[in-house]
Amino acid sequence: MTRTHTLAVAILGLWIGWTLFMWFLAGRSFSTVDGVLNKQDKQFAAATQSMTPENTRLALRYLASEINRRIFSAYGYGGIVLGIFLVFLVARQTPRDKFSLTLAAGMLVIVLVLSLVVTPQIISIGRSIDFVPRNPPPPGFRRFWMLHGAFTLLDGTKLLAGLVLMGRWIFKA
Repeated sequence: MTRTHTLAVAILGLWIGWTLFMWFLAGRSFSTVDGVLNKQDKQFAAATQSMTPENTRLALRYLASEINRRIFSAYGYGGIVLGIFLVFLVARQTPRDKFSLTLAAGMLVIVLVLSLVVTPQIISIGRSIDFVPRNPPPPGFRRFWMLHGAFTLLDGTKLLAGLVLMGRWIFKA
């Protein structure tokens, strides 16, 4: 195994791990809000006593949303950097493995679409509906969830491509 190949494996492993961590993190943020509200300690209850329970929940969910927005933006731009490095390293390998290069380039294209098209739309629509009542569903709510689903599908496709690529490298070596 060459140094270039070893570095490519390390970058791909980092990218796969980062993706799995982001999926875990995204799934926990809003449930954490509910956990905090259900098991309030005395200091938190005292700090929020001037707010209604509904406003406390709304403020905490807004905070979770903003944290998710920042994290997913960083996740996307970090993915672009990792993808560029990965494609560069795979392209430098000799003999050239066209299948691996195609998978790595496909992963980069997906992360570019997610980071530059899908995520900014999710952020924009999300901010527009943060403080709007959900019943009836506000304008943009359906589009938000469609974009969210598209993000999950594309990110899952990217993850699957990364796992196929890693498996190829492990079993080919």
